[in-house]
Amino acid sequence: MTYSLGRKLKAFSDWLLKVIESGNLEAIVLSASREYAPLVEELWMDGAIQATYNRRSELGMLPRVATYFLERAIEISKEGYEPSDMDILYSEGITSSNSLASTDFSFPKSAQSDESMNHSDQHNSFPRYQLIRVHPRSLGENCKWLEMFEDVNIVLFCISLADYDEFFMDKNGVFMNKILASKQLFESIVTHPTFYKKDFLLVLNKLDLLEEKIEHTPLNRCEWFRDFQPVISHNHNIGTYVNGNPSVAERAFHYIGWKFKRFFFSLTGRKLFVSSVTGLEQDSVDECLKYAREIMDWEAQEVMTGVNDESSTSIEASTT
Repeated sequence: MTYSLGRKLKAFSDWLLKVIESGNLEAIVLSASREYAPLVEELWMDGAIQATYNRRSELGMLPRVATYFLERAIEISKEGYEPSDMDILYSEGITSSNSLASTDFSFPKSAQSDESMNHSDQHNSFPRYQLIRVHPRSLGENCKWLEMFEDVNIVLFCISLADYDEFFMDKNGVFMNKILASKQLFESIVTHPTFYKKDFLLVLNKLDLLEEKIEHTPLNRCEWFRDFQPVISHNHNIGTYVNGNPSVAERAFHYIGWKFKRFFFSLTGRKLFVSSVTGLEQDSVDECLKYAREIMDWEAQEVMTGVNDESSTSIEASTT
């Protein structure tokens, strides 16, 4: 089946492509966004564009957040528009930032805790944590800036589960698989003297996108995952599934976690903690951060009792 755009939308799309090519997209389009928003919305809803978008797995460099923003073209173009929390979360990955970012937070106590304490007192009495986000490009050559973080208690290393079949061009002009690039960076950080004996929590993000992608793109598209089979081998000893009949995506998550745990153990002789997360779901992120807190608590207790568990074969039952 073939699709084509109507004359009006074809003219608008051709003009838009020329503007993008000129490098003046922000100056020309965004300055008159209210004027162009109805055309953007109409273009997005056109059957030809929708058919193309449904085959987005065959296209490179197409942001997966396109649906979210294009369906809100008119709303976003309104004069009084203010971005919601979800708008900010969805836009975070669109532009690349090389800088550091940090936030302080605490975990509220459960409902059974001291209810007589007012909210402000509770907020001030809870242990405070600082989460520092580091972009790989801000680490410098050979990760030389990692020495700045010698006082951290735990390292959360995030990887997108949906990157297994995606590529990028490195500084030498060579196309490289994103998962393999993450593996290289992981090795550089894990083996850096600053993080000797530091706890690591591998955060496998975008499980929702993995569930969508793996239905039509097999995991073994990534060279490192060539031995993945949908039926999990008991020899892998990766723990018990909460769901007695796990989906292919769930099995892929456990397999990837197992691969990284073995890799981590080969580098350090120590245990790697693993968690899955869907970054756009607050509850999922909260559970991941609570898991990181549990790990720090466990390690503190082990230091006091002299117990040290060096097991490296199972993904913990409390993994989200």
